[in-house]
Amino acid sequence: MFDFWSLNRSRAAVLACVLLGVMALFVESDHALAQEVEPKEFVPLPPGSNLALGYYAYGHDTEFTFNNGPTFTKNTGLEVNLAVARYVHYTTVAGHPAGLQMYEFFGSLSGGQIAGQSLGSAFGAQNTVLSAFIWPYADFKNRTYLVLSGFLYPPDGTYDRDSPINVGDGRWRGCFQVGFDKAIGGHFSLDVGFDTMFYGDNDNAFNNGLFPPRVRLSQDNTYRGQVWLNWNFNRAVAASIGWEGFFGGVQYEDGLANGQATKEQRLRASVSTFLSPVTQILLELNHDVQNSGGFKQDFGTTLRFLYAF
Repeated sequence: MFDFWSLNRSRAAVLACVLLGVMALFVESDHALAQEVEPKEFVPLPPGSNLALGYYAYGHDTEFTFNNGPTFTKNTGLEVNLAVARYVHYTTVAGHPAGLQMYEFFGSLSGGQIAGQSLGSAFGAQNTVLSAFIWPYADFKNRTYLVLSGFLYPPDGTYDRDSPINVGDGRWRGCFQVGFDKAIGGHFSLDVGFDTMFYGDNDNAFNNGLFPPRVRLSQDNTYRGQVWLNWNFNRAVAASIGWEGFFGGVQYEDGLANGQATKEQRLRASVSTFLSPVTQILLELNHDVQNSGGFKQDFGTTLRFLYAF
């Protein structure tokens, strides 16, 4: 086996990138935004309600750290620009609040490079997200809610196996999420979420020529926790601070770890306001405080528009 870590550190960065390939970068660059919740999303709406949501998400990444390896900041970075369309429908199942939702992501990854080694750019759609959810416990009187959600990502996104960077990832994925929301007093509430992402294999992944044809990309499960602390100034305006942590998700190419993983700690802050009884805008700012196995996001923002009908 070729031991690139025994080389001098500056050349190891380039060789790690060239020899092992940086694969399916988008998946671990902004992870799975479908399970990334904004404040108060674990609260059920009345049966028959519908939400149409549009998002714009931007990420400015300025360094890359290989899992259990070195960090590179010079001539390293990635720009992420995404638009997201989301539809949510609320209903009941066996007397419990429930619903269905669908997401579609599209956008670009540009300026990708690690230690001056260009990764190119990509544009297109990520895998469609299909989801169902149910509240086994919803105490409207005490404003306490527990929701279970499932997500399925069929491999229908834009994917080029000849490119080291892609918007889609050419494989099936699934996720199970548990969410909890509790209001305390007239102004404060707490959101806590935990999810597990399961990955299918990509049997037609990027290959730099060192592996046999049709190299297989596989990945360990990713585990994520999310917390929001929310303060409602009045019925229209709210502000929140939050934390998001990713764990696990080590990637392999034909069984050999490729230096990528989902190990990240992110701080978040948001403010939202209702423009009318049925329309709301939300702005989130975020920053990665730790990342291993991928790009570290120096600055990120999400703008969301919500319409209820």
